[in-house]
Amino acid sequence: MNCNGKILNLFQVVLVIFFLNCAAFPDPVTSKERKTHSFGKEKVRIVFIGFYRYEQEKKMILERLSTAGITEDPNSSSEVEVILQKKEPVYKYLFLHRLNFLLTFLSGGMVPSHIRTEQTLTFRYSKLGVVEGESTYQIGMDQWRGIPVVIFMITQWPNRIYKEQLIDATELEIKEI
Repeated sequence: MNCNGKILNLFQVVLVIFFLNCAAFPDPVTSKERKTHSFGKEKVRIVFIGFYRYEQEKKMILERLSTAGITEDPNSSSEVEVILQKKEPVYKYLFLHRLNFLLTFLSGGMVPSHIRTEQTLTFRYSKLGVVEGESTYQIGMDQWRGIPVVIFMITQWPNRIYKEQLIDATELEIKEI
């Protein structure tokens, strides 16, 4: 095997280590009420927006809503839009963030890198096309990637944390209904 082949194999190992070792630490789910809504436990049309990659999460939210007494009816004049939006994270020290990413890559994952993930989950209520209420929940987490985070991976896997945050936001919304 020549030198280029060894470098390519080393590069592949570094990439696998870098992308498989990831742990997430969630922020508390926070809410921002825009309008109060007067929906009771009635039949509504439920529309999911922004869930094209999150089918499991969509099903879990739908289950929670039906458990709370909201019945789905595609012909209803009342509508609940469940909107998932990704927000661009704001890093306080962008230069340090980029330097951290570079150090992680060059160290083969020995120096963990930090990635911030932020989303909003909005429940918008309308009747006959008129918006009657809207609640927005802020969801965020800090993700760390690299070899030292292997210890935290089992309990802090990002997908699991994200699902828990979506369920927490849904539970907060159900309490308001």
